[in-house]
Amino acid sequence: MDIAVAHLSLNFLGGEENLCLSFINSLKSSGHRVTLFTVEKTDWKLVERTFGHFMSPDEEVWSSRMNLHFNLSKTRDVVWAYSAYVSGLIKLNSSKKYDLVINTYGDLVNSIADLAYVHFPIKATLDFAQTPVFVSPVKWRVYCEAYNLLTTGLDKLDPSILLTNSAFTRQVVKRYLKRDATVLYPPVDVKKYASSNVKRENCIVTISKFTPKRHLNRIPLIAKKMRSAKFYVIGGADKYSEDTIKQLRGTIRKCGVENNVILLPNASRCQLMEILTHAKAYLHVMPDEHFGISIVEAMASGCVPIVHRSGGPWIDLLGQQQGKTGFSYSSVLEAADLLDLVISDDRLRSRVSFEAQRRSLNYDRSIFQQKLISIVNKLAS
Repeated sequence: MDIAVAHLSLNFLGGEENLCLSFINSLKSSGHRVTLFTVEKTDWKLVERTFGHFMSPDEEVWSSRMNLHFNLSKTRDVVWAYSAYVSGLIKLNSSKKYDLVINTYGDLVNSIADLAYVHFPIKATLDFAQTPVFVSPVKWRVYCEAYNLLTTGLDKLDPSILLTNSAFTRQVVKRYLKRDATVLYPPVDVKKYASSNVKRENCIVTISKFTPKRHLNRIPLIAKKMRSAKFYVIGGADKYSEDTIKQLRGTIRKCGVENNVILLPNASRCQLMEILTHAKAYLHVMPDEHFGISIVEAMASGCVPIVHRSGGPWIDLLGQQQGKTGFSYSSVLEAADLLDLVISDDRLRSRVSFEAQRRSLNYDRSIFQQKLISIVNKLAS
């Protein structure tokens, strides 16, 4: 089939962009012809440096050459970009050139396509304190109110079949969009992270973008209550990350854990893999995380996940079971106690690590591709 895949921009280099690339890869691997539509032209060298090699689309269509990512703090550019995206979707559907139109940026608009993948509804971000890093909470509230008015009719115009990333987000979709969605877990290269018997050290890893909604300030608070452990915080950073990193360093100094908490912005994939392979635990501090690809990567590498008792990590990844494939916490003190337990009890750590690695296989890239192609084939029949 000729399939159009639409996404705002791949140059944001986040989990949503990784998922869009996975859609393209899976569809092309199954013999379909894929056209990619974005608002700005894709920097493929940057994308490949970040995510590794992916199959390129057969054709690309974009609306402008502006650097969208670095202009999102300007209201007029946000409005222009979102309007251009909706306009692009309308053109893709009205052209009658494509057998299917797939929108992998369904947070913005969940209509005007055959399939829309919703990572997390914009309408829910205020209640879940998940304001994007490029805008102030006050501005975002204004944006959301305007957005709700504009999309009320649009969502009913030509509603898409909805896909989403977890059972947790499916509940949020039902509550805020008043519609159901099929869970299609994001793909993880589980086999790349798998590691066997290696000597583990008393270190704890967190992989996260350096943004306010990730609540990274909790890490030094937890480290302060630990007996002995080294924390590594690894993740992407750009111009929007500067304030978060500055505040985090201040909290580290205030807690007196400069020797225990190490920040590694934009660390190489090789460095990340090396640390994951030798760490005993993985700490995730964001409440109401939608899914948590980095958690699955850590599970596959043999780390015991310690996650906040909310969202996809608790509901989907741990199956709401304490101590089987990982542990959950609701307070800083509880997180510190659980990390102390995992680090000090090797028998317990080995058992949970084994179960976590087994669980991670459920999210392998091959399973994602099988389910996606099954959905696409049903739509085509």
